Amino acid sequence: MDQIKIGIGVSSIGRFLPLIGLAAGLFERENIAVEVVNRQDEEKIVDDIVAGVTPVGTPNAPSLIFSLLAGNDLVIVGGVLNRPAFFLAGNPSIKNIVDLKGKRIGINQPRRMAGMVMLALLRRWGFDIEKDLTLVDLGLNDRSLEALRDNQLDAALLPPEKAFLAEAEGCSIIADSFELDFHWVPLATTRRFLSDNRQLVANIAGVYVESIQFFKTQPEKTLKEIGRWLPALANKPEVLAKCYRLFTDHFEDSLTPSVTSISSILKDAALQDSRAGGIRAESMIEKVL
Repeated sequence: MDQIKIGIGVSSIGRFLPLIGLAAGLFERENIAVEVVNRQDEEKIVDDIVAGVTPVGTPNAPSLIFSLLAGNDLVIVGGVLNRPAFFLAGNPSIKNIVDLKGKRIGINQPRRMAGMVMLALLRRWGFDIEKDLTLVDLGLNDRSLEALRDNQLDAALLPPEKAFLAEAEGCSIIADSFELDFHWVPLATTRRFLSDNRQLVANIAGVYVESIQFFKTQPEKTLKEIGRWLPALANKPEVLAKCYRLFTDHFEDSLTPSVTSISSILKDAALQDSRAGGIRAESMIEKVL
């Protein structure tokens, strides 16, 4: 039996496919013994993939790109989520985008996914981030919901789970990120590991595809498994159901990475490091299925 650790960067439903696959017995059927490691940090999971601690994993696209620019040999073998699903949540007085002017907006680090998406949205909406509003750098994105609750912020970009919790607590949902064609969650490994373990990587990718199908066709079992890992959602069944519907709509059935969305995130990354503009999206993908 093959043994492998699969890394996930955050406690998000978008990263839970290997947990779904484990619960459904899909890895066992492929004779793969899997340990899922949640590092709770996007950059650490990239470092772990490079080091071979968790040779396969699902980082955010920007973390993968900046690791490539640092000289590492990461490669995308699947596209789990080809478009970002973040929501701008704010206090109830903020009804629309124009109301953001002069407000305190939470942002995590610009090289992380939510930070990059927030800056791209503000540019698209025509805001001058130096003059029109106050950006509050909270470091890691998972503090934004707490800051909203404590009135340290007026609005913040949140992943679906936290955005819908905030909405249930009385916050308004002001906007979403669906207009951005940015690659969000790839299934990734290193070229070195892929070269030595191509069939194993292909089998893992195949289990991801089956896990997506299980996710979409077995809602009761899926919701139960998600609730085990996200008890805050288990206690809010209406929020959990809303999250489930969103990811059902956005998981990529075939696990095919979108070249267009990878090209878009590369273009945005080039605003922070011009070298990203010289990377072709196609060069980052290796087909295994």
